[in-house]
Amino acid sequence: MKIYKYIIWIAVICTSLFAACSDEERGPVVSDSTIPGNVSNVQVERLPGAIKLKYDLPNDQALAYVKAECVMNGIKREVKASAYNNNLIIQGFPDTCSYQINLYSVNRSEVVNPSPVTLSAKPLNPPFQDVYKTLSLMKDFGGATVTFENPMEADLAITLMYIDSLGYWSSGETLYTKRLEGSVSIRNMDTIPTTFGVYIRDRWNNMTDTLVSELTPMYEHEFDKTLFRQYNLPTDEPSAYGWTVPMLWDGSTADGSGFHTDGTTWPQWITIDLGAEKIKLSRFRYWQRQTWGYGFADRNVKKMEIWGSTAPNPDGSWDDSWVYLTTATSVKPSGLPLGELSSEDTQLLNDGEEFSFPLEVPAIRYLRLKVMETWSGARGSWYLMELSFWGAEEE
Repeated sequence: MKIYKYIIWIAVICTSLFAACSDEERGPVVSDSTIPGNVSNVQVERLPGAIKLKYDLPNDQALAYVKAECVMNGIKREVKASAYNNNLIIQGFPDTCSYQINLYSVNRSEVVNPSPVTLSAKPLNPPFQDVYKTLSLMKDFGGATVTFENPMEADLAITLMYIDSLGYWSSGETLYTKRLEGSVSIRNMDTIPTTFGVYIRDRWNNMTDTLVSELTPMYEHEFDKTLFRQYNLPTDEPSAYGWTVPMLWDGSTADGSGFHTDGTTWPQWITIDLGAEKIKLSRFRYWQRQTWGYGFADRNVKKMEIWGSTAPNPDGSWDDSWVYLTTATSVKPSGLPLGELSSEDTQLLNDGEEFSFPLEVPAIRYLRLKVMETWSGARGSWYLMELSFWGAEEE
């Protein structure tokens, strides 16, 4: 019993000591009140939306790091660089104005030199403003589309919105992207004059003005997939592994519910009857195979030509009964290597890749998908999971 009580008392004492240690005010590991020396010979390099500072470090063992402070839009930004580096970059400037920058030297005890090196510098035009200059807002089938160019591949949010029936701005679509170029669209709108607007925001919440335009959407609707039929011509590529052409419009993107080939010729093509005369196509969307890491990889289609016809030659030849409509080239938003996917890549795979037809394409009934390239570069076989088409029937 005495031994048992002794053990309990030891446990209580240890617990109390641990609690006392935990309650102690924690400070720097090193206690040093020495004020570190300042940097010198500061050189400024202007960058797009950023400023790079290069400097000579003091011969001072007390220096732990250099801290730059700058106020942008009323918010103080802070950037640190260790004593092993002689440069730092301040990012997130909203414009090309002159900014005051304070460079502080800090020691290992977080003692800051109270007399910073102060300078003024101007960044180059920030990327989000440059992208804004490339915006083109135009009417489209079922809504509006804005195109952009982003040569510096900056992380941006591009928002396309419109004024609703109550007179309020409604945020239609926002694209989070760093791709070189692209577009954002609002669909399923009525064919009445509508005010659209687009603006850009960067990762530091800097925003452009809003580009505004009144546009009238063109009429379109999604074509009824129950009317689609395989139109098998002699030169068309046969299916393989039980993945048949009609599975391309069965409403499912699940593995095994698509079309697959396994041939030796290249390029390869299939023919589809859309089930109605004088179809004027506006856009289409296709879904890749995603399982097993196949998204933007393996034998998923990377590039295909779309051809149309009102009366194909029954021998399957590529004669003047076919007219070229467009080429669809799949683009991986992130540009990451095969097998690596960003959140934007995954979202696009889920949503399906969309491609527009030129306004001047003729009305057709039959489509030919001519596959030119797969993501792996392999030839002889390819697969797709689902297809959807939009447009309108001509009178």
